[in-house]
Amino acid sequence: MKIAFGCDHAGIEIKEKLIDFIKSLGHDVLDFGTNSSQSCDYPDFALKVAQSVVSKAADKGILICGTGIGMSIAANKVKGIRAAVCWNKETAQLISQHNNANIMCAGARFASVDDICSWIKIFLETEFEQRHLKRIDKIKNIEQQY
Repeated sequence: MKIAFGCDHAGIEIKEKLIDFIKSLGHDVLDFGTNSSQSCDYPDFALKVAQSVVSKAADKGILICGTGIGMSIAANKVKGIRAAVCWNKETAQLISQHNNANIMCAGARFASVDDICSWIKIFLETEFEQRHLKRIDKIKNIEQQY
């Protein structure tokens, strides 16, 4: 799988560890930055990752900011994106299983590297349960109306 990765300055300290972990799982990584600890705007990176997922240049995306919330809000503005914030193993599983999320977001200020790595593995390996398709279709219908 190709995984698009993006973070802001809050995620820069753990960025390389996360990318190395994703690669160790056998995935290719498209790195959309940031590459600096200088303060930057998370929507810029959320947009790049979301566009790569929607265009199918990447299969899924990972976004890291201070809380994961800002990245999720920004990425979800892109039609076709279902970005969800993870905060434990269960949410990592459920965002794939129930929500068919195509981008996982996490907060670097509230989780360890090991925790985020375990969530990434679960997110990437958990399959969507088709019984939830009706709800995903309703999300798509909302998206088309607005």
